[in-house]
Amino acid sequence: MQTDESYTTVVVGGSAGGIATAVRAAREGTETLLVTYNDNLGGMMAGGLSYTDTLVMKPRSPLLEGFFERVRDHYETTYGRASTQYEHCEGGYIFEPHVAEEIFETLVADEENLTVVRGYYPESATRANETVESVTFRAFEADDTFTEDAAVFVDATYEGDLMAAVGVDYRIGRESRSEYNEQFAGRIFTGIRGDRFYPREAVGNEDDSAPMDRRGPLDVPEEKRRGKLDLVPHPAGLTEIFPGSDGTGDDAIQAYNFRLCLCRDPDNRRLPEKPATYDREEFLHVLPDIEASGLRHYLTLRYLPNDKADMNAADLPGTNHDYPEASWERRHETARRHREHALGLLYFLQNDDAVPEEVREEARQWGLAADEFEDNDNFPWQFYVREARRLDGQYTISESDARLEPGLNRAPVHEDAIAYAEYPLDSHACREVRQAGGQPEGFFYASQVTRPSQVPYRALLPKSVDNLLVSVPLSTTHVAYGTIRLEPTWMHIGEAAGFAASLADDRDVAPASLDVAELQGRLAEASVSLSFFNDVDTAQDDPWAAAVQFLGAKGFFDSYDVRPEDPLTEPVAASWARTAAMLESGETVDASARAASTRHAEEASPSVDRETFVALLREEFDSTVSVGESEDDPFTSVDVDADTDTHELTRGEACRLVYRLLGPAEALDATDGDAVEVSSATESH
Repeated sequence: MQTDESYTTVVVGGSAGGIATAVRAAREGTETLLVTYNDNLGGMMAGGLSYTDTLVMKPRSPLLEGFFERVRDHYETTYGRASTQYEHCEGGYIFEPHVAEEIFETLVADEENLTVVRGYYPESATRANETVESVTFRAFEADDTFTEDAAVFVDATYEGDLMAAVGVDYRIGRESRSEYNEQFAGRIFTGIRGDRFYPREAVGNEDDSAPMDRRGPLDVPEEKRRGKLDLVPHPAGLTEIFPGSDGTGDDAIQAYNFRLCLCRDPDNRRLPEKPATYDREEFLHVLPDIEASGLRHYLTLRYLPNDKADMNAADLPGTNHDYPEASWERRHETARRHREHALGLLYFLQNDDAVPEEVREEARQWGLAADEFEDNDNFPWQFYVREARRLDGQYTISESDARLEPGLNRAPVHEDAIAYAEYPLDSHACREVRQAGGQPEGFFYASQVTRPSQVPYRALLPKSVDNLLVSVPLSTTHVAYGTIRLEPTWMHIGEAAGFAASLADDRDVAPASLDVAELQGRLAEASVSLSFFNDVDTAQDDPWAAAVQFLGAKGFFDSYDVRPEDPLTEPVAASWARTAAMLESGETVDASARAASTRHAEEASPSVDRETFVALLREEFDSTVSVGESEDDPFTSVDVDADTDTHELTRGEACRLVYRLLGPAEALDATDGDAVEVSSATESH
């Protein structure tokens, strides 16, 4: 085939993250091509993973928030706000697969600058030194290829197939514990409990027990969410690390599965038939676990609207280790094996005499949802590839990036942050062997110690290619991938990547050559979060909202608290003025070290007014920043207003002043007037 147009940006992968990149790039005026493997859009987010994996239920990026808004609108319009369907959608974070797919189809259909080509994968690429010139795609169902050249390419596949075709460095498997000094790296045996909410800082000082009859992890009573850390507590955590956890690195990756959508409405369920390869001996070992935990817990059934459930079970640890580098024939064989295993498990539980009668009766309440995946025999079309290749990029996110930084009350600060992650560091099992009383080898769930982290732009950039962005299989260790590999996080990162592709087009440079501060300014003005904060989110339209996001990546906050309405104290004013001058001068100082320098300045002290703070800024800039006589005075944009110069200055107002000094020109214009207009996901086109 031949495409009819030329494109500036080519995005590969119909995942939620790939769609976010393509839609945002197109919405910003860039001619964009999205190439998908499946005929269906949305990847896992529409392919069975319907119970959103997130600990954040507040706005973080426009397209992601727009998606959840459309889910809410669907259930309210269709069933009413007082309905159980609306209640079970948990504010839009929980949805049926077909609802998600319809939303993604609408998102791409609304963009006149976006073309979608379905059913192709990247076969090869041509490069000229650090530039990808073109990529050739091959059809899955026919002997057909096409070649596309573009200024920017984006790998948004779960498998990392585009970056492999391009020939950049990548990783497969697990690092050793010593390589990045990661507690959970390499070979590991752990235990888990599911009766307590974690982390304690999100729960508060009250009872942290988790009710066993909850609909799923997001169904958390309000009295269990009174901690200072503004996360939804999760009802699972590590109990111990067993002997034998020697931290040896290897080529193992975590297990895959299919996320089945089940239904217990007799008029909308289809009990699975016996698979052709069924062998009851394969399933007898599950009975003790079911007896101990119950059927629902074993199958990890999380309730959805309309009497449905998202099933997260039937992993086959160790059978997928060759998948990342395998041929498509071998990949499809692996997927078929997992499909037959999942259906075989359900058939066994519903029919085998070895299963206790009460368990069989409970299992027979559930069948495949007859109104889901109707073009695929009611079975998900997306194989859950939790981990495959991972970019070995300009920065590798590791476990320490998602844990508290020594000297700070937060995770490390990255000066080039473009998004954030928050889900617990975790991995499904890598091998079936286990210690007595524990999980299969490789499984861990570190909700107690994980904290919201920043995603550096460098983690999307290969070392050897300048015009490739890797927004899904980005540069992380195996351990850190656990906090990244969530669909909402990928949509958040993907939208940032779409802005990067658009800005690269505007500036006629490769993504690797972008002025990151300009990109961050554009993201902040567009309500894309660069940092997680307890007391700030992107729905706020305060004049300082973009400023605190921008400065959150520059070392201005030693914790997750902005406290924008608190008065600016003398020590903090001095620290911020010094940090601003260092940034303006280009002095290289680690952003976490800058943040640590503000920590002791947080103690109660007298406040300052605007005039005093501007004077402090001038003093620090005069001693640190060299400004030639012919250059404009950088303080023109922050001259003292006679009507407000003696009023107590808030921290938010101070952030806005610093932002006007440091931010890119586009951001400065926005702070003087209306914010830069950025389309939300719900606007019509």
